[in-house]
Amino acid sequence: MNGQTGKIVRYGASLAVLATLLSACGTSPFTPPPVDQTSPVASAAEAAAHQRGVRPSFAEIPAIPTDIPKPGEYKAQVQEELAAAAQLKRDTAPDTFALSDTEGFAARAQRAARVPPSEIPTVADRAETEAFAKAARGRATPPPSKPQ
Repeated sequence: MNGQTGKIVRYGASLAVLATLLSACGTSPFTPPPVDQTSPVASAAEAAAHQRGVRPSFAEIPAIPTDIPKPGEYKAQVQEELAAAAQLKRDTAPDTFALSDTEGFAARAQRAARVPPSEIPTVADRAETEAFAKAARGRATPPPSKPQ
């Protein structure tokens, strides 16, 4: 009997721990918490806590969409993105640019930014624009300063 004392003590301790744990579960976690009756929304909160939710029927489940891309299409899109990323890495690699020949770069940028002669406004274009603006100012009437 003396050899069984340790087992009995362990069994009793296990029962005590189990009883403590079960006593903590005395209330159900699924019951709504009490509502503060001094709250201005107490009645609405109480009603919402006890109201059962609407459950959909199987007839309300939508049809399976048909416009979802296939796995091969996803793969093609991923490969395009990976190719674009690789191209960007190649274009911005450390050996693709230099900080020399700034004068040549400026000259190329100015040539690229030069406006063709056909798009430069002429004196007649400026006069037409001014005439339009003057006519628009003449038609414009300011709002009355005092409400009527």
